[in-house]
Amino acid sequence: MTYEDGILYAVQVVKGEILVCQNVRLACQRFLNQLEDRNWGWEFHVKYVEHFLEFVSTLRHTKGPNAGEPLELQPFQIFIICAIYGFRSKKNLANRMVSDVIIFIPRKAGKSTLIAAIGLYELVFGEAGGEVYTLATNRDQASIVFNAASGFVENMPADVAALYNVSRNQITKHGDAQTRFKALSRDTKKSGDGMNPSCAIIDEAAQIVDRNAIEVIFSGMVARQNPLRIYITTASFTKETKFYEDMMLVEAMLKGEATDNPRWFGLMYGLDPQDDWREPVTWAKANPMHGISIFEEAIAQRAEEAKHKPAALNEFLCKTLNIYVSANSAWVDRGYWDSEKCAIVEEREPESVFIGFDLAATRDLNAVCTLKRFADDDFEAEFKFFLPEDGYALIPKHYGDIFRVARQSGILHITEGNVMDDREISDYIIAQCAKYEVKEIGFDAYNAASLVARLHEAGLPVKKVGQGMAVLSNPSKHVEKLIMNYGIKHNGNPFVGWQLGNCEVYEDVNGNVKVRKNEADKSAKVDGIISLIIAMHCSLDNPTMSGFGFRTF
Repeated sequence: MTYEDGILYAVQVVKGEILVCQNVRLACQRFLNQLEDRNWGWEFHVKYVEHFLEFVSTLRHTKGPNAGEPLELQPFQIFIICAIYGFRSKKNLANRMVSDVIIFIPRKAGKSTLIAAIGLYELVFGEAGGEVYTLATNRDQASIVFNAASGFVENMPADVAALYNVSRNQITKHGDAQTRFKALSRDTKKSGDGMNPSCAIIDEAAQIVDRNAIEVIFSGMVARQNPLRIYITTASFTKETKFYEDMMLVEAMLKGEATDNPRWFGLMYGLDPQDDWREPVTWAKANPMHGISIFEEAIAQRAEEAKHKPAALNEFLCKTLNIYVSANSAWVDRGYWDSEKCAIVEEREPESVFIGFDLAATRDLNAVCTLKRFADDDFEAEFKFFLPEDGYALIPKHYGDIFRVARQSGILHITEGNVMDDREISDYIIAQCAKYEVKEIGFDAYNAASLVARLHEAGLPVKKVGQGMAVLSNPSKHVEKLIMNYGIKHNGNPFVGWQLGNCEVYEDVNGNVKVRKNEADKSAKVDGIISLIIAMHCSLDNPTMSGFGFRTF
């Protein structure tokens, strides 16, 4: 267990000898570039990393089959330590370069063990009067790291254990009454203003939606010379968090889309967009402990269950493969929609055409779906979205790229002004009806009165489609079946695929279903999928014609 193991890990990742996602590869390349750069204000000092590793060598496992055995950090963990402790200011070696850390990693990857070791080290060998806090969604979660640290102290050699005093609620440095290592919950906002943290560990940060709880702790670190802020977390079901914003910033730095700030270090495991989660070869990309504490047989078992149960799929993607998903009970795996099997390869004459539209509030997204039917199991879907300028300006930062690409592709049209002018939508629908022989136009009555009046005036076949389960259950099930059988072709625009990933399904006692947006992510959109379901309702009300002129049922 030497510092060379950490640097070698970065080298092997960059060379492609260790399979990882793009974000991890970029993080390793960034580290090696920093290591070789002699023309800036920071330089790498081995002794600080070696000192930490020497401290770790005194720790022993306290649980599981390895209980009592010396703690051995894995190469990727040593790489993290190299990044945090190795780089120092040329002007003052006491100053670390890295102050903000993101460790984005699936469950069972040894994160609590590593962070407990960092917390204990910072308490004794960090700034004088060190205050180390672990924060999580609740005190039980926050206590996981604290309890691991307490267990380490209890099993240390006597001379090292003598450096610490352990009580029920905190650990202190022997001889320094101002120090403390404590577990906090997100309710810290009520009493946290008096804290002066030197090290703040935000455990399962992706689940903390109350940003104030984090900001209270971070704001108390301004007087520290060497503050250390660590996010350590697995993905969650919501992106409405401070952590997600910070992670997106670091990702942008790695990709060269934002100004690089060496104070940040992020190691973010997961899959790449083009990866198929069903392929076992991809599982190791998200799991650096693959084959060590996470075994392929267990992953394979979860993957098999996920293939047949949407709810299990989301849990598998989120907690095992570290992929953000927007719903606890997913509707349809987006992979079906994104498949090459759904590409439109030739222009055809449809048997029938239907339109569905879903209007939103004055500053929100509006969707129109033109559904072309060729047979009962063969459709093409064409989408158009409308959003006023003010609504576009309100899009959260983490969804900025999604909307920007949609706008550039032409699938999203931005209207002038602060509210939606639905005349542009009605003009588009009228133009679609001139282009195709549309049999029926279905609509949700919400906010649609003026638009529908104009369609009536144009002599178009409009029909109100109720939004209750009894009305939408059958077309929703039909859409689900078609998607999973690659029966709806489209142009592959990721804007609609993203919306499909935001859908969850509610089922009543009678087996009726309703597709809806996951409320945990208020900024997510599903409007395009709802317009598709409305159009499918119209299609089911107008059965196809057989070759003999008879309707098929």
